[in-house]
Amino acid sequence: MAFKYLNLGLLFCLTACGPVSIPQSLSDGVASVSSPISLSPDGNTLWVVNPDADSVTPIDTKTLQAGTPLEVGQEPWGVAVTARGVIVINRADGTLSVLEDNTRTDISVGAEPGGVAVSPSGNLAYVTVSGSDEVAVIDLIERLIVKRIPVGRMPWAIAVTDDGDTDDTDEKMIVTHRLARLHPDSQEATDDGKEGWLSVIQGDDVREIPLPPYEFGFTNGLESLAISNDTVLVSHLLNQPEEPRDFQNTVSGAVSTVSLTIEEELSERRIHLNEPSFSTPVNFPRAIALSPDGKTAFVVLAGSDAVMGIDVTTPQKAKLLGFWATGKNPRGIVLNREGSRAYVMNYLSRDVSVLDLTDTSNRSVIVTIPVTLETLEPDLLRGKILFNNANDPRMSHLGWMSCASCHYDGGVDGTTWLSPDGPRQTQPLWKLMGTAPFHASATRDEVQDAESDIESLLDGVGLAPGAARTELGQPNSNTSRDLDSLARFVLEGIRVPKVADIPLLQEQRGRKVFVKAKCAECHSGVHWTISTLPSPLEVSGLEIPSALRIVGTANSNDVLGQNGFDVPTLLGIGHSAPYLHDGSAQSLKDVFKNPKHAPALTATEVTDLIIFLQSIDSETKPVQH
Repeated sequence: MAFKYLNLGLLFCLTACGPVSIPQSLSDGVASVSSPISLSPDGNTLWVVNPDADSVTPIDTKTLQAGTPLEVGQEPWGVAVTARGVIVINRADGTLSVLEDNTRTDISVGAEPGGVAVSPSGNLAYVTVSGSDEVAVIDLIERLIVKRIPVGRMPWAIAVTDDGDTDDTDEKMIVTHRLARLHPDSQEATDDGKEGWLSVIQGDDVREIPLPPYEFGFTNGLESLAISNDTVLVSHLLNQPEEPRDFQNTVSGAVSTVSLTIEEELSERRIHLNEPSFSTPVNFPRAIALSPDGKTAFVVLAGSDAVMGIDVTTPQKAKLLGFWATGKNPRGIVLNREGSRAYVMNYLSRDVSVLDLTDTSNRSVIVTIPVTLETLEPDLLRGKILFNNANDPRMSHLGWMSCASCHYDGGVDGTTWLSPDGPRQTQPLWKLMGTAPFHASATRDEVQDAESDIESLLDGVGLAPGAARTELGQPNSNTSRDLDSLARFVLEGIRVPKVADIPLLQEQRGRKVFVKAKCAECHSGVHWTISTLPSPLEVSGLEIPSALRIVGTANSNDVLGQNGFDVPTLLGIGHSAPYLHDGSAQSLKDVFKNPKHAPALTATEVTDLIIFLQSIDSETKPVQH
């Protein structure tokens, strides 16, 4: 299948925009790390993905000119470059695109790939597949999957070591898991109740390295890692769900260090990025890179539109070097072999910032390179920028939090938060159009009611400041163009994640059990929920009573909930554990322990039903009630 060059009319183009040709390379002792931006082995060409344009763009690192974007799969998320070609993972269609010479080969790898790295020889690609909790191993010579390695839930970033020889089989793969897991003998909605973790894969052996809670929250949102010798640095968030809580102690950023020699976290090397004595507040460390000598860490702050420099020469006492402004919503960074330049992928300004690192006293961005034309309508783009941004004082006080701090890419953070309503699990925001009211207790009748969260939880000035408006009744829509843009993005701009396909006969069995168990009485139609907004609007206290269903899950910690809960969607339910309003069900199997969710089914029927539920995405044929 020949790849196509997109005619995007860019002003910049490489001298030769012809076939992709990658110089041959051997093992060089440098680990391969997943990233949305990558350098070719010779350092002459930079490659960056364009997730909203379904393309990847080459940049000549000598002239700093961008070439014509090349078409790949849907929503490209990560790129690696080897002697076998340019390797791109595509989240939305679950494929890996290999660009080599004048051809593009697409290989199906599974639902929602999160990261891609390559072996030292360049013959193998390793892809984390978050939809099936595994790592897929692809032979780049034969262009086929040769192995699937089961790991824990939601594998995301990945790195592959390189010990300098020609043997790929003795290397280690290090995998982050995006969402924290419940700590043994603990519970949801506690600051030390969960832990992050890494998986280390070597041959057929899979081992786990826990990242225990910090003094002020548990590790979550493990988005990126970097390797120097036997040391791994992981950038992540810290979640503090307990009350009392304010904008300063809800979500913060951190960097943890892991030794590959002893395969343990080195707690004495923890860096709390938001510690007042260390730096000003920063938001969402989505990527990290190390200088070639391993002495300087560069942390990409997605919600702060900046890169943060940290001197880690003395690991127990890290030193802040400074901040450098980038484009909008940076998501990735790569340094050249000499460590003289850093290249930063700016997701929402559609460009790359080139940072000069040679003058350590005055590091600065020397050029910004456009990489693709805009594909989103202006309102959607503006809403997406606001959703991901913490710098705007209207959205967040001192840049601490953004909407994305809890809703990763519009989804979930797997966290149960203590709130004025009681314990509440973060709900996904995908495909919300037509599903009002919102929140577990049906306390919102429009997305624009998020203005309340902006002003109270994020402590921002607000997108529609002025006299306080009720969340039910008087509308917040049409009070601010930016608030309406944010609402439009939330309603229209967040897709339902794909899930692993199941055999047709398995789906038919599960669908039959779904009907038998009368699940469709609450979960039916295109939205897989009967939740609707009554007209005229009828309000009782803080709730919309007609939307509530008593399902036996309210507990003594709930302020609201005794009258029931709004029915959540089943779309993408395989990605949104734990379950129920308070996260009390860690799995779908646990959901059916609740009497209101436990119809008379055999063990086999329960298994069939769970498999069917986990397969529901936007392509699944709805069940009508």
